[in-house]
Amino acid sequence: MSKAGLRYLTEDQLISFIINGFLIVEDVLSANEVKVLSERCDMIAAGEAGHIPETSLQLEQVFREGKKPVENQVLATRKLFDIAVYDPVMWEHVVHPKIIAIIIDLLNTQDIKLYGDQLFMKPAKVGAEVPWHQDSASWRDIFPMEMVSAWTAIDEATEENGCLTYIPGTHRWGMMHKSKVNWFSSDFGSDQWPIISAPLKPGSISFHHSLTLHRTCANLSGKRRRGYSVHYMRATSRKDETVTDAPKMPPFKQVCGRSFENCV
Repeated sequence: MSKAGLRYLTEDQLISFIINGFLIVEDVLSANEVKVLSERCDMIAAGEAGHIPETSLQLEQVFREGKKPVENQVLATRKLFDIAVYDPVMWEHVVHPKIIAIIIDLLNTQDIKLYGDQLFMKPAKVGAEVPWHQDSASWRDIFPMEMVSAWTAIDEATEENGCLTYIPGTHRWGMMHKSKVNWFSSDFGSDQWPIISAPLKPGSISFHHSLTLHRTCANLSGKRRRGYSVHYMRATSRKDETVTDAPKMPPFKQVCGRSFENCV
């Protein structure tokens, strides 16, 4: 895409994403927009949104296994998922004009659908790590494997409370099962495969390709780290119905542009 055709990003930013498989864009949301998102996600996590299915909430493992009692459900929640299709406030974030302009630049199309969304709560002290993975290794029924996640910081995300970290360039490796990722994990952090941390201020967003290897460390700090990740795909993507071990998703919702017959 030429510089003249970009809606939001600079040509250098687009090239950086193409090379590295991720891109940080600062201050996309206003302070008030972050506040609205913060209040809504806590309300949903508290179980106060009757329109959100109970199956969209997952507690941290220590609470699921009964190792710790749930004294505050919001602070015991690991993640909320598939909530934007049910909730108008979260959907408003999904179609935020600035975010969509960036997604259009990154996917090089105005025809976009929502694959899904996940609100990672990462509570203080008990927020578990998420090991190295590629998103498309789970979403392996969607082709091409070229989706983009927009991970919005609601709280400040730091290395201490479990910000995202990436291995640049790994989106060019193709889809790898976990056992294959383990072949290379001892090399992560070397000059060849550096680990890049992505600390974020509230309202800033990290965008990453669905094949880019990334992880988050455990949150052992005293501050929680909420981040809302929305996963976008081209409306021309195809779903392989023969793949039976991919996540079962709600019907894919149009974000902008056109839909196409026999596509997602």
